[in-house]
Amino acid sequence: MAKEQASNESVKPQKNSKSIAECDVNIEQEDANAALLQKSSRGVPLLISVQFLTKLLTFLLNQLLIRYVTPRVFGVSAYLEFLVSTVLFFSREGVRLSVQRIESNNRTEKSSSSSKIHKYNASSKSGVHQSVINFGFIPIIIGIPITTAIFYWQYQSSAFQESLVQLPFHKITLALIGSSVFLELILEPIYALNQYQLNFTRRSQSESLAVFNRCILTFGSVYFAANYSNFDGSHYEGAGVLSFAIGQFAYSFTLFAWYFYSFCIEDSEITFSFQRVYYSTNSYYYLEPKIFTIWKGLFVQMLFKQLLTEGDKLLINYLCTVEEQGVYSVVTNYGSIVARLLFQPIEEAMRLLFTKLLSSTTPSETSVNDSYRTIKLLSIFYFNLSVLIVLAGFTNSSFLLKSILGNSKWSQTSIFDVFPQYTIYIPFLAFNGILEAFFSSIATNEDIRNFSIYMTASTIIVLSSSYFFIAYAEMGLTGLILSNIVNMSLRIGYCYTSIKKFYNKHSISISLSKIFTNVQYGLLAVFISEFVSYKIILKGETLNTRNIFELLKSFFNCLGCLLILCFLERNNLKELVIQIRSKALKRKSE
Repeated sequence: MAKEQASNESVKPQKNSKSIAECDVNIEQEDANAALLQKSSRGVPLLISVQFLTKLLTFLLNQLLIRYVTPRVFGVSAYLEFLVSTVLFFSREGVRLSVQRIESNNRTEKSSSSSKIHKYNASSKSGVHQSVINFGFIPIIIGIPITTAIFYWQYQSSAFQESLVQLPFHKITLALIGSSVFLELILEPIYALNQYQLNFTRRSQSESLAVFNRCILTFGSVYFAANYSNFDGSHYEGAGVLSFAIGQFAYSFTLFAWYFYSFCIEDSEITFSFQRVYYSTNSYYYLEPKIFTIWKGLFVQMLFKQLLTEGDKLLINYLCTVEEQGVYSVVTNYGSIVARLLFQPIEEAMRLLFTKLLSSTTPSETSVNDSYRTIKLLSIFYFNLSVLIVLAGFTNSSFLLKSILGNSKWSQTSIFDVFPQYTIYIPFLAFNGILEAFFSSIATNEDIRNFSIYMTASTIIVLSSSYFFIAYAEMGLTGLILSNIVNMSLRIGYCYTSIKKFYNKHSISISLSKIFTNVQYGLLAVFISEFVSYKIILKGETLNTRNIFELLKSFFNCLGCLLILCFLERNNLKELVIQIRSKALKRKSE
C-alpha cells in the first residue's frame, strides 16, 4: 500500500506538470497568434495605402497617355505586359505561396552540438531564413528557360509579327523587356524572405518608388516623342511602345536596386547564396522536402490558374484586332481600378495572414476562430462594396468615361458600350481573389492535386465558352467578359466548397442558406435602388445616365443605398470600431 501510495503521489506531479506544459503551449500559441494579427494589422493599412497611391498614380498616367497614344499602341503595350506577367507568374508564384508554409522559429540558435558545427540549422531562425532564400532561387533557375520558350513561341506567331516586329525600335523594346524580367527574377530570394518576415515597410517603399519612376519615364518618353521628335506614322507608334518598355525596365531596376540595398543594410547576417540547411549533424537539404512537394503541386496549379486568369488576353491576341486589344486594355484599366486599388492588396495581405494562422497540420482552435471571424467580416464588406459598384458603375460608367475621353479617337470604338458591362464582372473578380487566397492557405497536397484536375476541366469549359461567345456568336469583347464571369464562377464554387469542408471539420457551420439570410435585406435594398434608377431617374428609356442631372440623381440614389446597407450592418461596424479602439488603447499602453 505504501508503495502504491508513493507511486501515485509520484505520478500526480507528472500529470500536473504535463497539464501546465500544455497550458503554456496554448498560451504561447495564443500570444503568437495575437502578435501575428497585430503585426499584420499594422502592415496591411500601410500596404493598402501605398498600393492605393501607386495604382492611382498608374491610373492617372494611363489617363494622360490616352490623349497621346493610339488604341494600337495601347494594344501592343498590353500584349507585352501580358507576356511579362505570364513569365513572372509561372516562375515565381508557386514559390511565393509555398514558402509561407515553412514553419517559423523565433528562438535564438540552439546550443546543441549540431548547431555549433553548422550555422544553418533547420531548428534555428537562421536556418529557417536560409530555407526561404533557397526556395527563392527556384524562379531564377526555371524563369530563364520559361522566358526563352514563351518569347520564342510568341515571336513565331503571326500576331507578334504583325503587332510588334513590324514597328521600328522593336529590338531595343524586346531587349528592355527581357532585361526587366531578368532583374525581377534575380531579386526573388530577397523578396521571398521579405514576405516571409511580413516586412510590409520595405515592400511599400520599393514599390512606391518603382511605380513613380515607371510613370515619370513612360510619360516623359511619350511626351518627348509627341512634341520634340520628328516621328510620325509607324515610327511614332514604335516610339510609343518603346516608352512603355522603358517604363517597365525602370520599374524592375528600381525594385532590384532597392531590395538589394535594403538587404545588404538590414539583413547583413544572411548570405545571398544557395546553402545547405542541416536537420541533424550529418543530414541536410537544400530545399525542405515537404515544402518542395507543395511547390511542385502549386506550380502545376499555377499553370492552369494563369491560363484561366490571363487567358482572355491570350485569346484576344488571336480572336480580336490590335485596336480591340487596346480598347480592352483601357476598359480593364478603368474598370478594375477598385480591384487593383483595394481588393488586390487585401487579398495579398490576407493570404499571408491565413497561411501563418492555418498552415499547421493541426491549427489551434484560436487560429481557426480568428480566421473565420476575419473571412466572415471581409466577405460582408466585399458583398456590400460589390453591389454598390454594380449599382453605380453599370448606370454611370459610360457617361463618366465619355466625359473623361471626350470626342477623341476612342469615340470611334466600342469602349463606351463595353465599359458598363465590365463593372458586372468586378464582384466575381473580387470574391475569387479572397476565396482563392484562403484556399491556398489551407490546401494540402491532395487538395492541390484535386484542384489542378478541376482547373483542367475548367480550362476546357472556359476556352470553349470564350470561342463560342467571341467567334461563333460574334459578341466580341462582350463575349470575352461573359466567359470571364463563367471562369470566375467555376473557381469561386470550388473554393467555397473547400472552405466549407474545412470549417465543418472544426465544427463551424457554413451554408448557402445561412449566407443568403445574412444578405437578403441588402439584396432587397439594391433591387429597390436599381428599380428607382431605371423607372424614376432614367424614366425607363435607357440603362445609362445621359447628362449631369441624371448623374447627380443617381449619386444620391446610390448614397441612400449605402446608408441602408450601413444600417443593416451596424452590428458588424460596431464590432470593427471596438476592435480598432482596443488596438489603439493597447498601442498607447505599450
